[in-house]
Amino acid sequence: RRLSSMPVLYALIASQAQESNNVLVEYVQEGLDGNFADTANHILDRMGSGQPQQSFKVKEYIFNCIQADSLVYLCMTDLRFDRKMAFKFLAEAKSRFVDLYGESAKTAVSYAYNAEFSPVFEAEARKIEEQGKSGDTLVRINSKVKELKGVMSENIGMVLRRGERVDSLMQKSEVLDINAGAFRKNATALQRAMYWKNIKTYVMFGGLATGITYVVMSTFCGGFSFPWCL
Repeated sequence: RRLSSMPVLYALIASQAQESNNVLVEYVQEGLDGNFADTANHILDRMGSGQPQQSFKVKEYIFNCIQADSLVYLCMTDLRFDRKMAFKFLAEAKSRFVDLYGESAKTAVSYAYNAEFSPVFEAEARKIEEQGKSGDTLVRINSKVKELKGVMSENIGMVLRRGERVDSLMQKSEVLDINAGAFRKNATALQRAMYWKNIKTYVMFGGLATGITYVVMSTFCGGFSFPWCL
């Protein structure tokens, strides 16, 4: 029973340095019920040593495994999840596990690193989930681009089926370019005319304001020569 949307549902790391499989870390997604641990142990027993990467289908799930240096890294996903992403998850877990524990993992007791490394499994599962969402977004964008290309091709086909020549379309494009140039020229001339009109308006209002100021000051100063004020 699955209650979460994270693609990696179950994961473990086991040592095969001895005759029996020694599980060192086990991660189960929160809210997930099932006998996945027993199934994983059966898969560990069935694994051959010749292939570093193997996948096993069990009902609606896929168990992906990486073998390296007497250690097995296993994760379980549903059938819809990209297997390349699952192996990417395992490769990242392997790199971090080896960096942390190295050769000591081969002789460690069962579940020796469960408390420390199980949160790493969970963090990597969340990261791979976000990468999957980003990939889905890219797929949708590519789908939209292909759809747009199809519409454009269909429109071109309709034009050609109506008998319009390509050179006729080119002539129409040239006419549009000429009209656009004329529009820009007229717009520039209109902008220049409005500029000089505004300058004339400012000069006129400036002269009017100066005249009014002169008349008011001459009234208070006894005449146009300002005898009272000088």
